[in-house]
Amino acid sequence: MSATRSVLLDTAREFNSRRFFEAHEALEERLDDVDESDWELGIGLIQIAVGYHKASQGLWSGALLMLEKGLEKVTRFPPEVATLQLEELRARVRQDAERIRCGDFTSVDLERDPPRFRFRA
Repeated sequence: MSATRSVLLDTAREFNSRRFFEAHEALEERLDDVDESDWELGIGLIQIAVGYHKASQGLWSGALLMLEKGLEKVTRFPPEVATLQLEELRARVRQDAERIRCGDFTSVDLERDPPRFRFRA
């Protein structure tokens, strides 16, 4: 298993449980463990997790800023990285950022249909 995959799996446990702050911390603590070529991916995913944490608190401008910064960093990566279905996550972040921009997003949306890290089996 690649170092990046191991870190992403640990992060996914928190992220997929809607513990976005904890996901950001888990990834931040192990950022030095990811493959060097995936370091920017790690930073982008940290920012995305922070964005969703801010959204869960109703801090819309901060949420939008962090989601957009994170999305910008992960855009250069292929659709799948270390079996993480990155394109699916990017699409969700784009959709949620647009909904926040339009004022059509609430923290309840994160409870009903949370974003997820999904991996190829």
